Amino acid sequence: LGAMAAQKAKVPDPKELLHDMSDRVVKAVSAAFSCKTDEVAILLLTTDHKHLRFISPRKFSELGTIPVTKRDSIAVNVLGKKQGEATNNVPLVKHVAFFESIKLRDKPSPIQKMITVPILLKGSPVGIAQISRKGDTPGAAGPDFTPADVRRAQEIFEGVAPYLAAARPDKL
Repeated sequence: LGAMAAQKAKVPDPKELLHDMSDRVVKAVSAAFSCKTDEVAILLLTTDHKHLRFISPRKFSELGTIPVTKRDSIAVNVLGKKQGEATNNVPLVKHVAFFESIKLRDKPSPIQKMITVPILLKGSPVGIAQISRKGDTPGAAGPDFTPADVRRAQEIFEGVAPYLAAARPDKL
């Protein structure tokens, strides 16, 4: 990731570089948590720090942003607290469900369980990561996430934060 981030000034489209880097992170995270790549999302703060923008899944990146003032967003709440959490009953929690309706597979499945962690660089948030388990029912989605899973996700994303921050385009 460091070598990729170092190429930012040399590539024709820094956004593509950021997407390529996030794809690598998503593959590693999905393997670590035994989930599908479309169950991992990375959102970065926009340059003006007023919105969260998906960088992964790529398909979401141009669909819009989530204002950091949106109080019914799980991601925005975690960003504000700067502390990760596991939600094992996502359908029962008021949240921004628009992105769940976007078709990434043949049939969209609702998010049942999710870890949301801030991506922190020297204690300051640069974004949010979400690892989810999708399924038609909570049982079909797999086991609940644990506090240990939240800690592991936080460690992984703290490790990649400097590279994602370095690769963030000047205008995101």
